[in-house]
Amino acid sequence: MGYAEKNLGQGEEVLARVQHTWTGLIGSVFSNVIVVVCVSLFFYAVTTWIPPLLLGLTDASLGDSMGELQKMYDICMIVRNVSIAITILTACIRVICVGISIHCNELIVTNKRLFGRTGIISRNIIDIVLLKLDTINSKNGILGAIFHYGTLEVVSAGSQKVVGGRSVNMTFPYVKNTEEFRRAVLAAIDTAREAERQAQAEAQVAALRQAQEIH
Repeated sequence: MGYAEKNLGQGEEVLARVQHTWTGLIGSVFSNVIVVVCVSLFFYAVTTWIPPLLLGLTDASLGDSMGELQKMYDICMIVRNVSIAITILTACIRVICVGISIHCNELIVTNKRLFGRTGIISRNIIDIVLLKLDTINSKNGILGAIFHYGTLEVVSAGSQKVVGGRSVNMTFPYVKNTEEFRRAVLAAIDTAREAERQAQAEAQVAALRQAQEIH
C-alpha cells in the first residue's frame, strides 16, 4: 500500500492509480548518452584543430613551434577532460533523479479527489477535490513515443505553476498509459459534478416542499 492509499478518507474509494514505467529511465539514459557523445566529439574537434589554427601553423613550420603547440594542446586537453567529466556527472545525476521520480511519485483518483505526492526529501503534495479540478492533460514527447511513456499535467482553479504557457498544479512524468488515467479522472469529474447537480436539485425540491408546508 502506497502513501496515497494510506491517506484515504472515510467512504473514499480508489478509482485509478498512476503507473510509472522504468522505460522512462531508458529514455533518460539514451538522451544523456547522446549529449555526452556530442560534447566529447565537440571537444575532440577543438583539441585537434584549435591549437594549430591559433598559432597559424603549417606542416612546414610545425616542428619550429612544437613547444608552444604542445602547451596549448595540453591546456585544451585539460579543458576537454574537465568538460566531459562534468557532462558525465550531470548526466548521471539526471538519470538518478529520473529513477527517484519513477520510484517515489504517486497519484491516484478517488470518488472524491485527486491525491498524490512527488519527491523524497522535499515533498510536494497534491490534494484537489474533483469539483475544483478543471482538467488533466497528457503529452508525449519523441522519447515518450519511442519508449511508451508520457507526462500528466494537473490543472485546477488557482494553478500557480506555468508549463509551456499553461497554468498547472503539478506535473507527473514517466507515466505509463497516460490517456487511460486521464480518461478515468475525467469520468470521475463528470460523476462528481452530476452528483453535485442532483444534490442541488434535491435540496431545491426539499426547500419548495418545506415552503409549501409552511403556507
